[in-house]
Amino acid sequence: MKIILASASKRRQELLKMIDLNYQVVISDEEEIVDKNLNNLENCQNISYQKALNVLKKTKGDRIIIACDTIVVKDEKIYGKPKDYQDAFQMLKTFSGTSHEVISCLTVLKVVNDNTETYKDYDICRVYFDNLTDLEIKDWILNGKPFDKAGGYAIQEQFGKYVTKIEGDFYTIVGLPLNKLYNILKKIS
Repeated sequence: MKIILASASKRRQELLKMIDLNYQVVISDEEEIVDKNLNNLENCQNISYQKALNVLKKTKGDRIIIACDTIVVKDEKIYGKPKDYQDAFQMLKTFSGTSHEVISCLTVLKVVNDNTETYKDYDICRVYFDNLTDLEIKDWILNGKPFDKAGGYAIQEQFGKYVTKIEGDFYTIVGLPLNKLYNILKKIS
């Protein structure tokens, strides 16, 4: 059965390769809308599900669609991808010397003979940062490409040197709860 990743994320693509999945990419163009009536976890789950449904409509045949959404949360506020330099700077300044949560929500759709089964899961991690100097933040922004990453950082890149501790699954922070995905795929195969 063909496997489709509903994401343009290079990080998610690399993670699927790590578990030897043969997949194709069909990018979801679903607008990510935060519903004020939902909590942060529910919003993350909803966006993941909407991405999967968007790709479901674009594809045909028996298939498994994998969609994921990752958000960074501090003090109940969601930090998405920074809009510009100043936004990235403020985000990282806010995280400096403190901790925040990273939530990754997973949706897997299995389609056989036009019947769709839905599987959902999520993971929440806590990430602790060193006290960052303004120079360290500026250096990361100018050299690290923060604009395509929720929270403005990538733990698996150069920025990892500022992370003092994590509680939870490293891959959730990278953007795909790999063990949760593996267990869903094992169950539905």
